[in-house]
Amino acid sequence: MTAVENLKKQIADGHSLARANLSGMDLSGMDLSGVNLTGANLSNCNLSGANLKNAQLGAANLKGANLKGANLEGAQLELPVDDLLHKISNAQNLAGYCLPGRDFSGLDLSGARLAGADLSGCNLRGTDLRGAYLYGTDLSDTDLSDADLRGAQLRRANLTGSIRINAKIRKWAMKGAYIAGATAYMDE
Repeated sequence: MTAVENLKKQIADGHSLARANLSGMDLSGMDLSGVNLTGANLSNCNLSGANLKNAQLGAANLKGANLKGANLEGAQLELPVDDLLHKISNAQNLAGYCLPGRDFSGLDLSGARLAGADLSGCNLRGTDLRGAYLYGTDLSDTDLSDADLRGAQLRRANLTGSIRINAKIRKWAMKGAYIAGATAYMDE
C-alpha cells in the first residue's frame, strides 16, 4: 500500500492527521474536507484541487505547498501575511477564511476571492482590492481608507462601522451591502 493509499484509509477511518508529517506528498484532488490537520507538516505538498473545506489547518506548515484550485471554504488557517498572500494568489476559493484584525495595509489583493471571509477589524488602508470578490465578506470595523475597490464585488458585505475615507469605490458595487455606522464615504 502506497503512502497516499494509507493516508486515504486513515481519513476514511476517521483518524486525525494532527501533527502528521505529510511533507512533499502529492495530495492533489484529495478530499480532506473536515480533516484535523492541526500542526501537520504540509510543506511542499501538492494540494492542488484538493477539497480542504472546513479542514482544521491551525499551526500547519504550508510553506511551499501548492494550493492552486484548492477549496479552502471554512478552513481554519493561521498564516503569516506573506504565506497568506501566496495562498490568495494561488487558490480559487477562500470563502469563509477567518482573518480578523490582520494588517493588510498597502498590499495588492486585487482579484482575491474572499467571499464570506471574516476580515472584521482589519487594516486595509491603501490596499489594492480592484476586482476582488468580497460577496458576503465581513468588513465590519475595517479601515478601508484610500483603498482601491474599483470593480470589487461587495454585495451582502458587512461594512458596519468601517472607515472608507477617499476609498475608490463605485456605489453600484455596494448594492445590498450593510453599511450602518460607516464613516466618511466618498465615491469615485
